[in-house]
Amino acid sequence: MADQVQRTTDVTRGSGSGSPLRIFKPGQGKWVRWCTVGGTGALALAGAGFLSEQMQLFQFAENEYIRFSIPVVFLLLVAYGVYYLVGRHEGAVNFLIATEGEMKKVNWSTRKEVMGATRVVIFTVISLSLILFVVDIIFMVFFSGIGVLRINVIEKFFGGST
Repeated sequence: MADQVQRTTDVTRGSGSGSPLRIFKPGQGKWVRWCTVGGTGALALAGAGFLSEQMQLFQFAENEYIRFSIPVVFLLLVAYGVYYLVGRHEGAVNFLIATEGEMKKVNWSTRKEVMGATRVVIFTVISLSLILFVVDIIFMVFFSGIGVLRINVIEKFFGGST
């Protein structure tokens, strides 16, 4: 009985027998794990491309094998790190699973609500910009009238040359 309890504890902790490539809690948090892998993969490819471009600055990088092997090693290290964090590390995996669970609880806005809110924001921004434009013109007229500004605001904005 104690042996069975110990094996159960080892399996839930992710240690013990089994493949070294075994994923911790494999059926849970599938979407957030895949999105994490995809986003990190895109960043890793961009980083490898940047690293490849920067390798041209060094003399030892004239050798093509070195110039291309360093970004490949970088990609392999990032891939192992992502695999470890997304598939093996208990804390990270539990965080990703909890994140997916919380995302399922979110009350997402409908398309109609988003479109209505977007219209309100656009109308407000345009209205405020027009109000600020009018206030700016009023200040320019006032300050040019008392001699602080040396431009003729009326001619500048409403025709004629200065």
